[in-house]
Amino acid sequence: MSPLLRTVACLMVGVSLVGLLASAGCGSGRPKTVPVTGVVTLDGNVVEGAAVKLSPKAGGHPAIGTTDKEGKFTLKTFEKDDGALLGEHLVSVSKVEMSGVQADKDGLSGPPAPGGIKEKWLIPKKYSNAKEWGHTVEVKSGMEPLELKLTSN
Repeated sequence: MSPLLRTVACLMVGVSLVGLLASAGCGSGRPKTVPVTGVVTLDGNVVEGAAVKLSPKAGGHPAIGTTDKEGKFTLKTFEKDDGALLGEHLVSVSKVEMSGVQADKDGLSGPPAPGGIKEKWLIPKKYSNAKEWGHTVEVKSGMEPLELKLTSN
């Protein structure tokens, strides 16, 4: 085979390989997610500012969200509002008020105040530990919004 033909053949193989790699790389390469929304209530009252997390039982990226003033949330796993991975998930919900830090001039850091850092659980702490709470949901296409009805007891 002449050097020119060999070069052309190598270029054609190279172009073919690039095409194959490009087509194999189409899509995000991430697992499929489905939209998940819902509402959090505590003793029948909506909760604003609660952190909601769904952790896949099979492993993988958790989905997270924060409730708005109506107690509603929309979860994200990889990007805004993309939802959660398909399958069974452990659920956790938390809302904590922290106090006892003295702000420095930057307003972002500082030492603990006299008496130390304090946390006030605005939602009972048991809901923040998914394994302790033991609440699960099955994430699937077309699912209804979640209703997370929490109680103070």
